[in-house]
Amino acid sequence: MTGMVKKIDVQGFGIIDGADGSKVPFILSDVRNRRVLEPGQKVIFSVRRVKAQAFAENVVVMGERHNWCGGK
Repeated sequence: MTGMVKKIDVQGFGIIDGADGSKVPFILSDVRNRRVLEPGQKVIFSVRRVKAQAFAENVVVMGERHNWCGGK
C-alpha cells in the first residue's frame, strides 16, 4: 500500500494517510530503513490487522532502497 506520513511525534508514533483514504498508525520499529520519517514523505507499507484495527508495518520511504530479501 502507498501513502503519505501525516504526522509523527518525538516518541516515534505516527499516522500515515493511506492512498485509499485510510488513516493507518505506525511506530518507529515498523520503519524498515534507518532514515527518520517526516510529515509529507511518501511511503510504501504493509498492513497488519489486530482485532480489526489496521497498523502499518514494513514502512519504506518511496524511492529508497530496502533490504527485505537479504541484501541482494
